[in-house]
Amino acid sequence: MQPIRLAVIFDQTIKSGGGYQQALNSALLTLELPKKLVEIVFFTTFKENVPILASKGIQAKIINLSFFEKIRSTLREKIVNKNFFKLIKKIEYYSPFEKKLIDNKIDLVYFISPTNLPNYLEELNYITTLWDLCHRDDVEFPEVRMNKEFERRDQNYHKILPRATAILVDSKLGKMNAAQRYCIDLERIHIMPFLQAESTRYNREVNDDKNLDIHEKFKVDQYVFYPAQFWAHKNHTYILDGLSLLEQQYNLKIAAIFSGEDKGNQKYVQSYARKLNLEDRIRFVGFVSNEEIVRLYSQSIALVMPSYFGPTNLPPLEAFQLGVPVLYSDKAGLRDQVDEAALLIDLKDPNSMALHLKSLIENKQLREKLICAGYERLKHFEGYNRIKILRDIIEDFWYKRSCWS
Repeated sequence: MQPIRLAVIFDQTIKSGGGYQQALNSALLTLELPKKLVEIVFFTTFKENVPILASKGIQAKIINLSFFEKIRSTLREKIVNKNFFKLIKKIEYYSPFEKKLIDNKIDLVYFISPTNLPNYLEELNYITTLWDLCHRDDVEFPEVRMNKEFERRDQNYHKILPRATAILVDSKLGKMNAAQRYCIDLERIHIMPFLQAESTRYNREVNDDKNLDIHEKFKVDQYVFYPAQFWAHKNHTYILDGLSLLEQQYNLKIAAIFSGEDKGNQKYVQSYARKLNLEDRIRFVGFVSNEEIVRLYSQSIALVMPSYFGPTNLPPLEAFQLGVPVLYSDKAGLRDQVDEAALLIDLKDPNSMALHLKSLIENKQLREKLICAGYERLKHFEGYNRIKILRDIIEDFWYKRSCWS
């Protein structure tokens, strides 16, 4: 039997931050699959990704639906009347998205990030990726409740997950949640933990004397760093409360640098900083390059990440790689990601953050201990044989695929 023609779908933009980096990791991983098993065809839904992926050795084709193609595909998906659906199939047998893949002789589709595109597949089999089910974990946040986002995500997963050849999740908790909430067979769910961004994987040794001085550029002294889009669930205000308590109770004035795009909550965070009289030492630096984000990490006191969403996130892994201490949410799943390699913060008590920062500043041994623990924690994730997980999934499909023409 010939190799499986595998379509790898890159459906992220570079400004999506950690999502883009994780998708890139997955795309690069597929290059390691044995050629006798798969023939890979890369597709991206965003034109601007083509040169970026090409610089990584990935030649991607554009696969994007026009406005009218999206309308046609959506109508096909929503039609309930069987007779009407049969009539449409006589006129246009496949959805426009699926037809483009079939025209490229694709056997199996691999969606390397969460997407609704599997809804447009009726006959082609697919592997899908599930990063989190936070819309179920923390239903209170506006980004979950507004514009029927909860319903959209939940309906999407109810349709996509049961039909998938395989589902890739980030953790044991992610696997358990998918199985329980969407009635998925456990053997179809495979754990493939996040890997730190490529930009940090190869930059552990940073010589700050010869590189960008973050303190000079942003006019700050000691600072904590938080790379996160400005969603409410990212909990930036917790950091501001912690810094205020650090000054009031321990007479320590620390700055904070926030990088990331505004998703609707940045003005509130800025107003909250003014309310606490912290605006003079809080920096909002927007989207930054890979090179600059390495410096932002490496010159900080610590990564502070009080996010409500998980169960895993990329920034702690990046901080571990760059030798930066981590303060992380003491929450189910999230605490499992870092184990003993981070200082856990109580999301109901910003003083826990203030106390940890005070300890880090005053205790160099604690800092060194955390840095060493971070390196060790990375070894745990690096121990996962990601390529074997993916190869076994495709190999299993390869044998099943041999049963029909």
